[in-house]
Amino acid sequence: MGGLMLSKLRAALGWVSRRRGRHTAAFVDEEPDTLAPCTVYVVGEDGHRWFAAFDCPCGCGETIKLSLIPGDRPGWRLRDHWDGTASLAPSVWRKVGCKSHFWLRKGKVEWC
Repeated sequence: MGGLMLSKLRAALGWVSRRRGRHTAAFVDEEPDTLAPCTVYVVGEDGHRWFAAFDCPCGCGETIKLSLIPGDRPGWRLRDHWDGTASLAPSVWRKVGCKSHFWLRKGKVEWC
């Protein structure tokens, strides 16, 4: 399957996943000023992933930013799946603000 066709298929599947309330990965060079709901923005360039940014799923309105740089502490790994959904490891535990603690697995928030 051609690259353009695969890109269009992933975009369509991502739309379906977001409608089901699942978080999808969007690869960007810069963090957008306004974040779309259920979207994990993976910021980087030239194949390097620097950080992930997304709205806190609890609804508090805060933006969560997680380092994706290997070796950073704390640091996370992001996996983007064939259907456009995203997974993060390890869990996300906010120590300030709303104190949310959750996993993001295949686009679904699993509360701890």
